Amino acid sequence: MKDDLEFLRLWDTYSPLLTAKQREMTDLYFNYDLSLGEIAEQRGVSRQSVSDCLQKCRKQLEDYEKKLGFLQTLDELTRRISELETAKGNKE
Repeated sequence: MKDDLEFLRLWDTYSPLLTAKQREMTDLYFNYDLSLGEIAEQRGVSRQSVSDCLQKCRKQLEDYEKKLGFLQTLDELTRRISELETAKGNKE
């Protein structure tokens, strides 16, 4: 479950960098909660090809984050803002 949430954060950030096919399959699986079999039937492919696509997409998104670091930067900015708000609240 934790991995799925992390994947969705990566997907929200980097999905425009995926192909249309990859975006569609990952969207159906993670956002619409369709099974591998349901996606395979809908797309006219095997369950294995859907599984392979999802694994490849996960790896690609993780690689994008390693190279670009947008989520890490966002997390750091969120942490700093929270610290500033806490410090401001303590002064009032």
